[in-house]
Amino acid sequence: MTQRLILGTAQIGMAYGIANRTGQPSAHKAREIVKTAWEEGITKFDTAQEYGESERLLGESLDVLGVANEAKITTKLSPTIDLLDKAKVRQAVKKSLHKLKVSQIFCLMLHREQQLDLLDKGLASCLRDLKDAGLIENIGISVYSPTIALRAIQSETINILQVPTNILDQRFEKAGVFQAAREKGKTIHIRSVFLQGLILMEARDLPQYMAFAAPVIQKFEALGVKYEMTRTAMALTYIKLRYPECDVIFGAESPAQVRENCRIWNSFAPGHFVKDALGMFSDVEERILNPTLWD
Repeated sequence: MTQRLILGTAQIGMAYGIANRTGQPSAHKAREIVKTAWEEGITKFDTAQEYGESERLLGESLDVLGVANEAKITTKLSPTIDLLDKAKVRQAVKKSLHKLKVSQIFCLMLHREQQLDLLDKGLASCLRDLKDAGLIENIGISVYSPTIALRAIQSETINILQVPTNILDQRFEKAGVFQAAREKGKTIHIRSVFLQGLILMEARDLPQYMAFAAPVIQKFEALGVKYEMTRTAMALTYIKLRYPECDVIFGAESPAQVRENCRIWNSFAPGHFVKDALGMFSDVEERILNPTLWD
């Protein structure tokens, strides 16, 4: 049942998320998080060159388990690299391979949606060369807007997209992104299922600069009371049922969180819960949905 889950590892490489209260975990805890995920049947992992120590810790953890080359790892090119310099891109990929202790990256992603424009300027050729050399298996892009997602789906170079979608956020579905991906045979990885931790917070605990999100979070809490579901259960269950063809990225700050998320994922939930959520959160303002607009 956990085959669709991807462990996001930003949390093990740095302090990440508005609800993070523990900071970056120790190297030992990071290894335990990865080990627990593998034991729960999760074989897919998401990282990035700019996630602090994430690549190195993920690689070491999988290597200790003896499963590094069985894992499917997605990583993202640092946005500081000159992506039109083939030598620098190749060097960056080899550095990631070394840190991850693998011979091939399952999916190499562009980390910024604006980089889609570079494909026609030579980047596509560079990425195809890496693919032909066997250093990467798939080429993807992480996007923030439905418009760019729809453009990326039309690209012959891109075959995996990472998009933010959660129980509060219907923008990509309404724009036809998921339908277009199905028609083009493209794969979507859903990220931000907890909206960087905002969904997991109680309204009363929101920082002052996020007070504008309180009414929506209170509605979310009310939905939980109605269905007797935790915030985490609502967030994961909604995505699981609404987008059955998509893989889903989640992060965790402890092994216990990994186990709990997997337990929730494997649990039964009423289908009419999704219908209620769709109606309740059909028009959430982008200021809440887009973390770049929070400060």
